[in-house]
Amino acid sequence: MRLFFAINFDEKVKDYLSEVQAIVRSSALKGNYTLYDNFHLTLRFLGEFPESDVDIFCDCLDELATSAKPFKIKIGDIGSFNRKDKHIVYVDVLENKEDLYKLAKKLNEIIDNHIEVEDKPPFKPHITLGREVVFRNTLEPLNVLPYPYPILVDEVSLMLSSRNKHNVLTYKPLYTVKLGE
Repeated sequence: MRLFFAINFDEKVKDYLSEVQAIVRSSALKGNYTLYDNFHLTLRFLGEFPESDVDIFCDCLDELATSAKPFKIKIGDIGSFNRKDKHIVYVDVLENKEDLYKLAKKLNEIIDNHIEVEDKPPFKPHITLGREVVFRNTLEPLNVLPYPYPILVDEVSLMLSSRNKHNVLTYKPLYTVKLGE
């Protein structure tokens, strides 16, 4: 099972992300774009684990829920991680990034106390809109308005990443906790 921890969004936030993604698409020659239902903010990618380890990760979330409090973030602006002429394009977190860093750090500490996870890439809070995006004109700035409302971060989910029978990548929450409970 391919697993990760994430913050999921409601329909209003996903609608905004879809609108921003449309701006990216209109400026790109090609790309592999995130599906509407897959928009999320990854707190920690785990990788491949046997189903028997899911309970351990659920215990980690239970522990996180009792030690972390809800907070709000603001999102907007388009950024990218460059990979030669292809980009991973994302929406950035504009406010309260520090709270996200604290949450990810706390989650990592809890995970490290429960189970050994080999890969721990550095945490960079972002919401991926597309991968392997090739822009028509890389000098043309893409201007987007920030999402107009604060987004309450009060839940964290253990997510399953898999491909359906049509080879479409899907993300499914396996277990979700409310922060502060």
